[in-house]
Amino acid sequence: MRIRVLFIACLLFLPTFSIATELGSVTERVEETESSGLRDELSEGFEYSMRFLTFGTCQKVADSSQNPNNDFFQIPRYSTELEIRPDLRLTFRRLDLSVKPRMNLEWNAWEDGVREGDTDWDDDWFINEWLARLQMTENLFVSYGRENLQWGPSYLFSPSNPFFRDNGRSNPKREVPGMDFARLVWLPGMSWTISFIANLDEGRQEFRFYEFDKIYALKLDYTGQEAYTTMILSHQESDRNRLGAFGGWTATDALLIYGEGTISRGTNALYPKNADNPFGASMVAVDDEDSSLKGTILAGGSYTLEVGPTLTVEYAYNSPGYSDDQAKAYYQLRQAAADAYTLSAPIGDLSRLTLSRTADPKLRFLRQNYVMFQYLHNNIQDVLNLTFRWTQNLDDSSGQFIYIVEYFVGDHAQLFSIGSINSGSGDTEFGTILDYQWMIGLEYTF
Repeated sequence: MRIRVLFIACLLFLPTFSIATELGSVTERVEETESSGLRDELSEGFEYSMRFLTFGTCQKVADSSQNPNNDFFQIPRYSTELEIRPDLRLTFRRLDLSVKPRMNLEWNAWEDGVREGDTDWDDDWFINEWLARLQMTENLFVSYGRENLQWGPSYLFSPSNPFFRDNGRSNPKREVPGMDFARLVWLPGMSWTISFIANLDEGRQEFRFYEFDKIYALKLDYTGQEAYTTMILSHQESDRNRLGAFGGWTATDALLIYGEGTISRGTNALYPKNADNPFGASMVAVDDEDSSLKGTILAGGSYTLEVGPTLTVEYAYNSPGYSDDQAKAYYQLRQAAADAYTLSAPIGDLSRLTLSRTADPKLRFLRQNYVMFQYLHNNIQDVLNLTFRWTQNLDDSSGQFIYIVEYFVGDHAQLFSIGSINSGSGDTEFGTILDYQWMIGLEYTF
């Protein structure tokens, strides 16, 4: 009887055991499939690139009152650098992650000023940019990270950008240090983009003479078939509101016309003003409370010839820039401060404070009228890129010539040389810091 009961129980248990075993096997296969699918999805969404740059730089310090005997800026005469630049990115469903860590090894040698004869090795490990972006809906994105936010069509500079003075176009091998931004981007239609941007931290940017201020901006972009335009309303803490804009029109297949600018009520720029001190003047924001409109306007055009090169001309009017009388007073004050640079306190301290103000009077350009001419020809015989640019200060007759030469060696390597030559005396804008600078190097990418 017991044997019969046991036999019947086994008959009843065997199908259950078989089903459980089969279900377990199916579950394992599903988990393996899901795990394999997740790995494949992550693998497909991951991409990277690696760049190695090594280059040497030679530069000659200008003889000017802004940098007496090269003691103020302490600019090295020679430098060599090795930079490793990996770029990593992961796109996973609605999430986009990227990071750009950097390793720089640098050697400098000085031939002027208090550091004459010095040499120095330095290494720097940092993250220049990183970003985490989430697609909330089909048309709405939110992000936070360290970025180099650039826009605008102009080569000379981007007056509509309230965040960055340097647009990176004078030396494409030098990375613009990133700052920390929170962004909310909405795409209401095919042609429109609305962005709210908050610049919350200085990141890698150096604010040598002033404190960092948070900036908030609302940016509206429109892109059509033959034209585009953008408006940027921004507010800087402890300063003022600004309205910036840029736009472009493709007049023909060869001709592009564009413009860019910014306006505000008053300006926080510093101007020389008579003062009761040993120098007889000081740098003061005299128009800080002014309600009149101040602005910078840039107009330009590019024409591409059939044989390949693109010719560009730009004109910029900078209304907050110095007039002739203001420039004369500015250079007189700067010279007085330079003459007292080596004196003991308190005059020596006043000298250094004054030179820090004259070094950065919160003006993107010192004077009012500028013109730029550029010749650009890329992919010459599929191996050579050439850029030649001349910028002329129409008010003090100083100028700057920039050349950029890139030669491709195979699919991964590039030889390059970038340099600038400045004309003008020490009491002119382009003759203030350097007489010349040239860089030659090698870039390898894989």
